Amino acid sequence: MGRKVFVSYKYKDNRVAPLNGYHKHTVRDYVDYLQDHKYSGDDYNKAENDNENLSDFKKDTIKSKLRDKIWDSSITLVLISPGMRVEWQKEEDQWMPWEVAYSLRTETRHHTRSLPNGMIAVVLPDLFESYDYFDSQETLIDDQGNVHEIESIKTGNTFKIIRENMFNQKDPVTDTIQGQTIYYGESSYIITVRWADFIDDVDTYFDRAMNLKENRIDEYELQKQP
Repeated sequence: MGRKVFVSYKYKDNRVAPLNGYHKHTVRDYVDYLQDHKYSGDDYNKAENDNENLSDFKKDTIKSKLRDKIWDSSITLVLISPGMRVEWQKEEDQWMPWEVAYSLRTETRHHTRSLPNGMIAVVLPDLFESYDYFDSQETLIDDQGNVHEIESIKTGNTFKIIRENMFNQKDPVTDTIQGQTIYYGESSYIITVRWADFIDDVDTYFDRAMNLKENRIDEYELQKQP
């Protein structure tokens, strides 16, 4: 069965590392790369076209276009970038939160029901080619002296609706090391992965997201309001 993919991203964010062979120097380059190299066979890119910057439309038109684009998609990629969130704007006035919200809702049209999408947050490298602004590595030592390499996700550096759908498993497996709560397994409905790892093995992350969507969605508290 084919997977239709919607990509949510900040169109003009230029605080990302340049991508070889692409010249816009914004997040759009990464979308173009995905279109050029990673969507084939049954995968179909649902991202906006280069000339469809939704900020040019009125609010009602934007919401209608988003609903139509997301309606029959099965996976949403959320491209995390340093400038994705405009600090001086209310989140409900920015479009990425709406895209995530529509991706997580159940909607019925003409007796056909669209279920929540599988969700993947792909962290893009910043201008210094670092992911640390959102996804960093930390070394912790437990009470027995064992060393643990921990992935630290800075959920506070993104939109509320994304933050609330990470670490949202109802009954997570956790531990406490050096006063920090450590999560194991698929603790978040929105899976997080660095760009370099994602493009190296796209199908694995698609399969993980679809497994949560189709088989394990009841394990999570989904938040659906931007």
